[in-house]
Amino acid sequence: MENLIVSSGIVKHCFIEDCHRIGQLIYWHKHGADCIQVRQHKQYRWLLINDILQSVVEKSHPSHLLFPHLHYLSQLWQPLKPPRTVLELGLGAGAIRNYIQYTYPDSQLISVEKNPNIIHCYKRLFAGAHANNLQCCDAQTVLEQDNKYDWIILDLFSQLDAPVFLYKHLFYEKIRDALNTDGYLFINFLSAHQSQLKQLEHLLITTFGKRPNIEKIPNYTNHIVMINR
Repeated sequence: MENLIVSSGIVKHCFIEDCHRIGQLIYWHKHGADCIQVRQHKQYRWLLINDILQSVVEKSHPSHLLFPHLHYLSQLWQPLKPPRTVLELGLGAGAIRNYIQYTYPDSQLISVEKNPNIIHCYKRLFAGAHANNLQCCDAQTVLEQDNKYDWIILDLFSQLDAPVFLYKHLFYEKIRDALNTDGYLFINFLSAHQSQLKQLEHLLITTFGKRPNIEKIPNYTNHIVMINR
């Protein structure tokens, strides 16, 4: 427990496995089937939904990315032209949001989260002064608002239960239409079954007319998917 971070700057794998048991519980809320926790140890604070880790934030440096898949995402972003507009679908504890706001301060960022309790946790425990441009609505709803984005970041998949619309052509057609010319879609895809990854790849090929770049994060179920319009 004394050191949750390895030398490369990411959280230890043993912490991810035990995070629902360690640290101090500072927030707990149960609504329907969802149980939300926020736990804390020293400068680190993390969000869990049904004992599944969603995000870890360093309180003194909330823009630091502490997950290996987020480090990989940042490596994809760095050589690209800074985005003017970014749409984030899925908030968690706001690790991606905090990074984007710090790294690209001139970009217009909108984060969308369907669960108002997650937004409440972010504003109260993770955001600091960065709580603007949050929308509490369904991802499909915001894609129908006729706005255009340079980047869309999709982080709605769950290893246990992904919404059905995430495997529908119509959803990715809405994303494609919401992207500017040469805009990028980034997906944090979690799946224990190879068939689900193949299904997602097929949806993207048929929607965008090209094969996406897919990178498996070693020792994790995360796949980072990137495709441009």
